[in-house]
Amino acid sequence: MPVVRASARATKQGAASTFTGTVFQDEIVVGSTPSRMRAAVVSFTPGARTAWHAHPVGQTLYCLSGVGRICFKGEKPQALNPGDTVMIPPNVQHWHGAAPDRLFAHMAMSENSDTGAGTSWGEHVSDAEYTAPVA
Repeated sequence: MPVVRASARATKQGAASTFTGTVFQDEIVVGSTPSRMRAAVVSFTPGARTAWHAHPVGQTLYCLSGVGRICFKGEKPQALNPGDTVMIPPNVQHWHGAAPDRLFAHMAMSENSDTGAGTSWGEHVSDAEYTAPVA
């Protein structure tokens, strides 16, 4: 059983094409065939968030620290707190990130599809969408 040391993986900054604000990603696992599992700890600075996106096999978020937000297309944003788990169904458009005034970190887990397809990215979340009152 291999042990992957933390020193073997560098923290990556989230790309401006898929995130608004400053976001850091710490990879946990990228599965090798037959596994399609991917997992990372994602840390958002206040106001930072993903663009709209969907996952072909769904996604699970486990909230680690701070206060965050999740929003599904056509719904109001919801607050996220440490210990919350969000199970996002396959191909559902959504975004997630930090509250405007708080840091936020979650573990994001997803799988690629049978054909190897991963996250499908869309437009950036507008400030009006992001600042909508939390449900």
